[in-house]
Amino acid sequence: MLISLFSASLWITILSASATAGWLWFKRKEEPALIALAAFCLSMAIWCFGHIAALEGYPKVARSLLLANPLLPTTFLHFVLLWLRGSIPIADNSYRLTPLMYLFAIAVTLLSIWGESGHIEAWNVFPSFFHIDSIGWLNLLYTITVGIIAHILLLYGYRNNQGNKRRSIIAMFAVGAWGFSLATSFILPSLEINFFPYPMLALPSYVVLVVYAVVRYRLVEVNRWVSQAIQWLAVLSISMLLMSLLLAFIAPVAMTELATVPTLQLFIYSSILLLLAWLLYGPAKQFSDRLIYPGASIDEVTLNQWLQQLNKATSWQTLALTIENIWRQHSPQTKTISHDELIGVRIINASGDIYFQSQATALFECIKRGEWDCRLSGWDDIPPTQQHTAELLAALIPNACTSLERSIQLAKIEARAERERIQQQHLIELGGLTAAIAHELRNPLNIINMASAHTDEKIKKHIRNQVARAEHMIRDTLSYAGQIEIKTTSQDLVPIAQQVIQQINNLFSVSILLRSEPQLIGQYDSERIQQILINLLENAASFIATRAEGKIELELSQTSHETWIKVHNNGPEVAADMLPHLFEPFVTQRSGGSGLGLSIVRRIIDAHHGDIHHSNQLGWPVSFVIRLPLLINDAANGLDNGLDNRQDN
Repeated sequence: MLISLFSASLWITILSASATAGWLWFKRKEEPALIALAAFCLSMAIWCFGHIAALEGYPKVARSLLLANPLLPTTFLHFVLLWLRGSIPIADNSYRLTPLMYLFAIAVTLLSIWGESGHIEAWNVFPSFFHIDSIGWLNLLYTITVGIIAHILLLYGYRNNQGNKRRSIIAMFAVGAWGFSLATSFILPSLEINFFPYPMLALPSYVVLVVYAVVRYRLVEVNRWVSQAIQWLAVLSISMLLMSLLLAFIAPVAMTELATVPTLQLFIYSSILLLLAWLLYGPAKQFSDRLIYPGASIDEVTLNQWLQQLNKATSWQTLALTIENIWRQHSPQTKTISHDELIGVRIINASGDIYFQSQATALFECIKRGEWDCRLSGWDDIPPTQQHTAELLAALIPNACTSLERSIQLAKIEARAERERIQQQHLIELGGLTAAIAHELRNPLNIINMASAHTDEKIKKHIRNQVARAEHMIRDTLSYAGQIEIKTTSQDLVPIAQQVIQQINNLFSVSILLRSEPQLIGQYDSERIQQILINLLENAASFIATRAEGKIELELSQTSHETWIKVHNNGPEVAADMLPHLFEPFVTQRSGGSGLGLSIVRRIIDAHHGDIHHSNQLGWPVSFVIRLPLLINDAANGLDNGLDNRQDN
């Protein structure tokens, strides 16, 4: 039984390796390195055939084929050199090394065959098996050494590659470890270990996995084949399990003939039946489709063309038009239906917003519910043949919607980044220009100030007020145009607010009410927070200073994730036409203002990754609401400890 399984494993490896080598040779134009990989597969088939020859009683043939072992790593090394050409220095001259590598491998093989390298004799359950002798160990050592060199080059290639090639190298290392674990049982007889070489039963997987690791990212069609193979193996395994359960139940009811069939025969019969069913599935499906849907046969080439056309769409409208054009060109036409009038497209996003909708009765309805889905809506009166064609097209649309959505999002991100880059560049240029102008203006302003000292007191006061206004505008312009850098430290927001309130009270003689918890601890840039509060409170004070009932309220609060700053005043409401431009530079309702105060505030808040907005719905005519992300990082504990230490001292 075990010998039969061992022999079956070897034959399967020989057939799969030979078939894979043929396929790789056929695909060699797409990747020249596949020629060497095909040679590796053939070498594996030859090595396995050497074991078959030993089992069948051909010792000379078996010995010669098994001692050709050095060809396996040599062909793999040849493949690595070709595949990594441009990634490792030695690969550039690999064409010069190739004849030398094969010459050494052939020399080691011939020396091994000529000398005392191995013999065939009975071992374990095998009537004949290969045993390594003295020179044969050198043969094996050479084989292992060449394999190690190949994997060292792969490791070097891993460092110098990115993306899919790097992933392939990782997969090849994993498969190499798997192959080494399988092949080591080959030397058990030579080490006088009387243990059946069970790992060699899995040899058919090794060649397939090596090739799959290489071509998975290069030849996409392989993924489809592997997917089908996994499905077939899963069906086979489940079928065998169910058959075993069935035999266990039918044995007691006198169906002993079936129950006594050897398990191996049942496995072979089941495999053959499933393989035939798998091979016949495609033709049978095509026959049924042509019978049920006459004239609606769509081949794979056409489906690929449809997919390419759909993926070229750059907007939802062009995607919808592409769908309609594909339908008109490829759907079966009838005399009773006008596709131009009846067939259309509706595309709806996750929020229920309609991106595009045709004025048509029957629709390809594309809806995003987590993932994109496309269904046929209003096709009840359309003939089955046309419905089938539409179903094939609808199956391709979700992938196109996903790709287009990602492309649009990426385009928005790139456009936003470009706008920010241009804005940043503009601010840098503005900052340099402003600094130069400020430097040139301050000298004459100082001269004007000094010259006014001997003028009439009323005129002097007026001059100095205007100079102060000019200085204020220069300061604001420099602040707006400069680079906003945030340096956060552990701070209590309440003392900062109290200090600013005292400063504004002294300047404007207004009363400002502070509503807050006793402590609001977080990571803040105290200078920038002061600048925010000064600009907002100065702005509010300038509007209510002349009002008898003028009031300003500063409200501070915190949640577990955010800090909220709200500045209310009962001054005049902001004009409706100014609201969209409130935070733009040089826009102001305040007499004597620079028009930069709110713009500076917004820039600072953006640098904190927060946001600010105006509201008149909080019980006050004017409210500015600021949200700042709260980064505590044990700040409260640190500040409390600092306060305790100061108290102790």
